[in-house]
Amino acid sequence: MKIDNQKTVYRIWIRKLIFTIVFVASIVLVMFVKVFEQQDTAITKYHLVIAIAVVFIIFSLINMFRNPYYFYFDDINDVLVFRYYPVGFFNSKKNSVQIPKQQFVRYETSRFFLKTQEKLVLYQLYRNKVAKYPPISLSALTKKEREELKTTLSHYSKKK
Repeated sequence: MKIDNQKTVYRIWIRKLIFTIVFVASIVLVMFVKVFEQQDTAITKYHLVIAIAVVFIIFSLINMFRNPYYFYFDDINDVLVFRYYPVGFFNSKKNSVQIPKQQFVRYETSRFFLKTQEKLVLYQLYRNKVAKYPPISLSALTKKEREELKTTLSHYSKKK
């Protein structure tokens, strides 16, 4: 089975780009339109700019806390391959984990960000000890992809 959420990552990037362009355009529009320069209005153009900036910051923080990851999984050969990296502006660290199917012990999922998102933690048998990998955010995967991933990993988990 193969899971690749590259299209979802592209949609996230395009959504961020469009949202940023709309934010900048609305700020420029508000600053140059003469409607809010009248003395008898209760809301000045500066109040509106602050409100637009607050909305932009809130949506940016929500996306930051969701922590979407590019995620690739492949189990075709004798190795489970996981490739992932956070979808952000200043991320240069790309991770790749290859676990032989015989050494894969188990996986765990945990909830984060108000229990609306999931993280995946992998465990591998390494030098007769169980090694734990850092968590991988699954927030950019669809529900169907998450279920397929869990089903496949459950198949390869060692039964205790």
